[in-house]
Amino acid sequence: MPVASKTILVTGASRGLGLEFVRQILQLPAPPEVLIAACRNPSSANDLQTLAKANPSLKVIKLDVEKDEDIISAAQETKNIVGDRGLNLLINNAGILVRTEGSELRTQSRENMQRHFDVNCSGPIIVAQKFLPLLEQAAAQNKSQPMSCNKAALINISSKSGSQEVTYQNGRGTSIHYKCSKTAETMATILISRELREAGILVLSLHPGWVRTDLGTEKGDISPEESISACLQVIGLQGEEGTGKLLDYTGDVIPF
Repeated sequence: MPVASKTILVTGASRGLGLEFVRQILQLPAPPEVLIAACRNPSSANDLQTLAKANPSLKVIKLDVEKDEDIISAAQETKNIVGDRGLNLLINNAGILVRTEGSELRTQSRENMQRHFDVNCSGPIIVAQKFLPLLEQAAAQNKSQPMSCNKAALINISSKSGSQEVTYQNGRGTSIHYKCSKTAETMATILISRELREAGILVLSLHPGWVRTDLGTEKGDISPEESISACLQVIGLQGEEGTGKLLDYTGDVIPF
């Protein structure tokens, strides 16, 4: 089943994977009636603003996932935009990775750890919480339909770095602040999926690959275009069997 959601919101949409999500969603065979691109500084998001001028269905709003007041305001603004339709697909894409040099245990700070948890775990959880009524509204309108992104879905863009098994087997680097935050985000996905299953809301974590972006660096394996094209295919194929899982952009289940 291709992605054919009527209303979609993407966080962290001003650059990198978030911006590529917006570009490719606009090009879908059945693009959404409303696509909301959320970012920290809409006024300086030149690429988004250019896309919005050419696509009336695209709305750009302010949302900094580190600020609860921003999340609450963005949820209300989204409600005003989508109206009675609710929100079919929420892509929690915003995330950070600040690289450190040397021994991370010896040089790590509480501030650095906390910021990664705020953006990569706490932020997506609170976004899900505040936008939940809109997801529930969309799910209730399509109650007889099976789980899918076209009914109501929460997709957390995560990382296989959050998999304890992958990290143990790989042994490459540490990035203790990033990997711990992504492990926590994946656990949040599992727990939220159980809570929202009865409402018919699909919840999963998705690893987009090692991508050539500011976060992934130029050493990445794949381009943003390749990553997001594959991610959208995976999202479109998921039903109840995928809820609560950590999936690779190839569609494979990543052991947690």
